[in-house]
Amino acid sequence: MTLTTDHGPTLTTQTIKIRSGLYLSSFALTDKPSLLEHLGPRDVYNTTLNIPYPYSEGDADWWLSRRMEAMRGQTSETTFAIREKTGKLIGSIGADGVRPGLSHKAEIGYWLAKPFWGQGIMTETVRVFVDYALTELELLRLTAHVFERNVASARVLEKNGFKLEGKLRKHFIKDGEFIDARLYGLLKEDLSS
Repeated sequence: MTLTTDHGPTLTTQTIKIRSGLYLSSFALTDKPSLLEHLGPRDVYNTTLNIPYPYSEGDADWWLSRRMEAMRGQTSETTFAIREKTGKLIGSIGADGVRPGLSHKAEIGYWLAKPFWGQGIMTETVRVFVDYALTELELLRLTAHVFERNVASARVLEKNGFKLEGKLRKHFIKDGEFIDARLYGLLKEDLSS
């Protein structure tokens, strides 16, 4: 893992290489057009719980404002933009609500723009983020909820050592429909054995 950190006057920015041409970095206000482009289509919405549809400028402004506020004063980033070599945002991965050095567990979440699906990008991104979360954020346990119908996301987690800990019937409600979910978990010690 290649990690670079720049502690500016109020914001911490970090960059982590995923592979050639792909990296993680902190979010910036300039990511708004990419958020609108990639979260506008219904496909990403269908695989996530907390991304609204239709995705509006107000949604992007609210989320970026919230992200900038969360970054202030943090010593370590907890939510990253996934970027291609040009620096353009193509997705996100993170564990919101983590207090670096104080939390022992976190739930991760992620999304990737549809044009980049099926290329192994998210599998590699989760691998890099897990390493970062367990070492830099000093977490001992990671979890993730996946819609039962989102087989691709379940495979991403399984390829990264996450274990199915349970199936949760009618666990989420979205668009008036009850959705079954899978709960995945990973302990730091799972990766050392």
